Amino acid sequence: MCWDSATKLYYAGDKYQIERLKVICSSFLVDNLWISSASELLILADTHSDSDLKKAVEDFILRHEKQVFESEEWEKLTKVNSELALKTMLRKYKT
Repeated sequence: MCWDSATKLYYAGDKYQIERLKVICSSFLVDNLWISSASELLILADTHSDSDLKKAVEDFILRHEKQVFESEEWEKLTKVNSELALKTMLRKYKT
């Protein structure tokens, strides 16, 4: 499976309430997460109100914060969804 296929299948799984498909796709996406794809996956998780996926992506982002926060993709995210970016960054300081 490739990244694009997994995101499309995830959307379909959510739309048609096929939970097993969502789980398989989200697992693939997390396992294949890169600095350059973290912002995209964070948006996907937030858009679909998938708290488990969102937490996994946020954990990845915070583990690689320097690289992620300096990336072009993160800069774009801060412009299109500053609230999501801020909430993710603030998670670092929550207990």
